[in-house]
Amino acid sequence: MSSNIRTVNVLGNNLSKLGFGAMRLPMVNGIVDQAQVNEMVEYALKNGVNYFDTSFVYCRGNSEAALGIALEPFDRSSYFLADKMTLWDADSVEYLETKFNESLKKLKTDYIDFYLMHSLNELKYEKAKAVGAVEWALEKKKEGKIRHLGFSIHDDINCLKRILDEYKWDFAQIQYNYLDTEGEPGEEGYNELLKRKIPVMVMEPLKGGILADISGDIGEPFRKLGGANIEYAFRWFMDKENIGVILSGMNSMEHIVNNIELFKGIEPLDSEEKAAVLQVCENIRASQRIGCTGCNYCIPCPMGIKISECFRAWNTKYMRKNSNWVSGISFDKDSIKLCTECGQCAEKCPQKINIPNKLKELFKEM
Repeated sequence: MSSNIRTVNVLGNNLSKLGFGAMRLPMVNGIVDQAQVNEMVEYALKNGVNYFDTSFVYCRGNSEAALGIALEPFDRSSYFLADKMTLWDADSVEYLETKFNESLKKLKTDYIDFYLMHSLNELKYEKAKAVGAVEWALEKKKEGKIRHLGFSIHDDINCLKRILDEYKWDFAQIQYNYLDTEGEPGEEGYNELLKRKIPVMVMEPLKGGILADISGDIGEPFRKLGGANIEYAFRWFMDKENIGVILSGMNSMEHIVNNIELFKGIEPLDSEEKAAVLQVCENIRASQRIGCTGCNYCIPCPMGIKISECFRAWNTKYMRKNSNWVSGISFDKDSIKLCTECGQCAEKCPQKINIPNKLKELFKEM
């Protein structure tokens, strides 16, 4: 399976620069569309994409199994799996062991190439330490069931430095794009990892699709140059050192085909294009109402509120002049009144959004 898609050497592995993020697989009536996933994975592999990133919480708990089925026909040595230990409910080593073994079974493999402590912040890192999660993972590494150990993070530079100081990590995964350069841990975090020569895997390069769907006056600087939104978002990384795989949450064959084509011979931005990116970034920040990426960690809501859809509609109203509220998505504004402010959603939000307060603000504005 050969292709001229761009590759990168990370820890001795020849990885595709473009990674297949399996957090947003295509779903029909809440169920993963397995036939479509099979087709997407086969096309990705045959065109040079060899890095697949998942978690047992993705797609309502069905991402790993869907990926395992799709990858089963292919030689295990032809691709790399990234998976994660989500620590929200972790309370013991037995929990870690059970979840890890379930992941292996669903993925139909006996090892994970790149394993991460998932979505760390100060609170989750304390939980990881309390249950001995890192020590447990290091033992799995000695057993050969984990090849490389890292973490993903949604917190500031101080939290990042603490995590880096206390353990020896092989790699780290951060939310990073031309809009997310401040905090969590942003540009500071990238530079810290660069200084320590720890490979950086990038999540949310399109910020949940926001940087792919820029229209009107906001995206005018790109229109003048004649390029596509995603082209500038991905090319923004190409002259940055120490960047490993750039994950894209691909939920359709169209996404895969377009992204693969872009990563064939992808080049860095020139000075004029960099100036356009800065201007678009300013335009988005001036227009956007909320920094929701649509990851859906906040659901299910006990009251059935479709939180990310509400927030997407809110952003749409401000980022697209003369648009309707929903822009093709289902948006039940009356459901917002059901919010009891229990706070479960806010606790899980990697962007640290005070979701109950924002829902009230949105309802008041309507």
